[in-house]
Amino acid sequence: MSQADSPNTTTLPRLSFASVRARRHHVTPLPAVQLAHHTLVAAIGAETPNHIVGYAADRFDIEERAHHLKTIFAAVHAYSQAIVKDTAHMSPVNIQDETGLLKDAGADIAGALMNAVDKIIDDQARAAE
Repeated sequence: MSQADSPNTTTLPRLSFASVRARRHHVTPLPAVQLAHHTLVAAIGAETPNHIVGYAADRFDIEERAHHLKTIFAAVHAYSQAIVKDTAHMSPVNIQDETGLLKDAGADIAGALMNAVDKIIDDQARAAE
């Protein structure tokens, strides 16, 4: 007697793709603020600052740090915009979007680093004369 003919064997019904699709659970999309948060965390996690070797940073170290901060500030700015936009949408009162100030501050900070790079280049050019 084969196993299929045995009275103790349970035969399972075969599943078709149509029946599997019918049982699929619906996926609920993340709210915009949670998606923005995940994007922020991923962007920050992917960006690590360069390691400055030695006792002093050269212009390339400073420039890499400036680019690093630009990326971080852009991610934080986008996240802030998403939070403010969602909050304003849900608020019973008007909320002004002042995230442009954050963008400006980030640009000023990265700009200060790039100004230092320019100064190093100028100092090196003067020293070479």
